[in-house]
Amino acid sequence: MSRLVILSNGLTDRPDEGFLNVANNLVKRIKQKQPDTLVVSYERQAAVTDRFLTLNKCLLNRSLFSLLRRERGRVLHIPFPAKAVSTAVRLFILSLLAGKRVQALLVMKSEYPLVARLLLRFSGAQVLVLSAEAADFYRTILPEKRVVHLRAGVDCKRFTPVSTEHKRKLKEQYGFDPDRPVVLHVGHLKKGRGVGELLKLNPRYQVVLVTSTLTASEQDAALRQQLTERDNVRLITEYLPHIEEVYQLSDVYFFPTVASCHCIDIPLSCMEAAACGISVVTTDYGEMKAFAGKDGFWFIGSFAADALNALVEQAIRAGAEANSREAVSDYDWDNAVSYLTE
Repeated sequence: MSRLVILSNGLTDRPDEGFLNVANNLVKRIKQKQPDTLVVSYERQAAVTDRFLTLNKCLLNRSLFSLLRRERGRVLHIPFPAKAVSTAVRLFILSLLAGKRVQALLVMKSEYPLVARLLLRFSGAQVLVLSAEAADFYRTILPEKRVVHLRAGVDCKRFTPVSTEHKRKLKEQYGFDPDRPVVLHVGHLKKGRGVGELLKLNPRYQVVLVTSTLTASEQDAALRQQLTERDNVRLITEYLPHIEEVYQLSDVYFFPTVASCHCIDIPLSCMEAAACGISVVTTDYGEMKAFAGKDGFWFIGSFAADALNALVEQAIRAGAEANSREAVSDYDWDNAVSYLTE
């Protein structure tokens, strides 16, 4: 029986952002379920990697060609988000090497010019995406059967609700006042992600930003300075092996991102927060649209300070009754792995 080959430049033993988390969560779980899966890395590698190759930008490599000619199973390509033309060129070439056995997980929707649309269509590759919005977009380019909406994004065994008493203990453990609400955001400290909206929140909230990016630009550096000057704002920049505890101690998760180029199509942090049973205040970004009207989700209609604070206060008052976990249960990584290993 032919085995699955996974090709990715997103494998690392310390994933700290959306795409890397997607790649590593899926690949590690696929490997656990199907140990004979061949994991091929380029640019980055992790413990799960079986073989590392040095590839050029077009994926042209004699060793890769020989490997794909020898391995006759499906090829699952999980590439770091790139410009549409570059992505389409690589998929076209990969399909020439592997035939019509290629699946590509594209985690971030982008606009495709005509040449990229033609290359993607002629490649024969099946495209896997993480939002209904992205699926609808790719179906304007490809036949419907070549586009799959893969529901994924959370480990419901790791990210779980805790009791009110345990939440208080976690707040004390991490140095927070247990009697004041904690509003959390996890992600890059970038102006384009809307992180500056945190500055509008009521000073009575303990605002927490867990970030691995400190100064990507002068604008971002200025924003960081503004945040650090606020007495009620705390930046956590170190790697947190138990980040689930920070979600669990929080009362509200705040996701203000609007621009599509600043996050993958499904914000993993929103999913993890919801799995922990805390209220999620969010824009209708990407797959978040699927949770409109669901318990535990509050959608931002205005970025005016009064409107934001009223919405956050409403989410805080809902507390344990938010029941946001139920809405994300279908997005457990294990469900996506079951589909990919059929």
